[in-house]
Amino acid sequence: MTRNPLVLFFAGVLSLCAGLQPALGETASAPGEARLFDVAFYIGSENFRWQEFNDGGQRLLTEQGPRVVLGGALFNLDRRTAGLVYNIDVRGYLGDVDYDGQDSLGVYTSTNTRYQGGRGELTGGYRWQSARSAVAAFDLLLTLGADAWRRDIDDSTNANGFPISGLVEDYVVYFGKVGVGAQWLHASSSSYFQLGAKKPLSIDEEVEVFDVSLSPGKQWSAYASYTLKAGGEGRKPYITFYYDSYRFSKSPPKSIGSGIVWQPESDMDVAGVIFGLVL
Repeated sequence: MTRNPLVLFFAGVLSLCAGLQPALGETASAPGEARLFDVAFYIGSENFRWQEFNDGGQRLLTEQGPRVVLGGALFNLDRRTAGLVYNIDVRGYLGDVDYDGQDSLGVYTSTNTRYQGGRGELTGGYRWQSARSAVAAFDLLLTLGADAWRRDIDDSTNANGFPISGLVEDYVVYFGKVGVGAQWLHASSSSYFQLGAKKPLSIDEEVEVFDVSLSPGKQWSAYASYTLKAGGEGRKPYITFYYDSYRFSKSPPKSIGSGIVWQPESDMDVAGVIFGLVL
């Protein structure tokens, strides 16, 4: 997974952000207006849940547990005037979560699943100031992003004592988001809220044990975040609470020898918190 070109790209953007800040981060700006851009780095934890369902809507399995998140961002979302806003966010994540489901014969199986991956987003939008409201500004936001992860399910034994082989799946998802944002200014801090809808633009799922590529269906899902950031000059700590999700419908079946394989309807939900520092 570490050789995935998307992961290498994400690492490159993080390095670029770190390199640009000393060179351009002190760009002068008008009083009350943010600098040309800010750079931030963060670490956090998220509760991850993956569920799959059969054609009748019955749940086939649940994977759930904590994942560690590490990333960085380059943005101008702290600006105090109307105009264009943007955010470049790159993160990596990994975790070992619990798997509770069933084998191909419907017999209960419990094991572990390891996740590792990375995501990059480019967000652009426009900010309107609000002089007659408790909200300082409103944003309209559009996002393009890419997400790549490996899902590594361990070997196990089912409830009848028979061994069950694990499998490895690699996902690459390109997606778009549309949302709104709101900024509040406080005496010694600021806060920012985002809410919107997200839809995959393309999905590629590689199942190594079958050497087959699947294409789950693309469905709308929701996302939201709330950030509270210290005010003042210099380095500013912040905390962000967020929710993210995917909704995939059942993929078309693919032939493998004398049988067929497909990805069932799948839901992913993530709720987490990150602690960051604006440099």
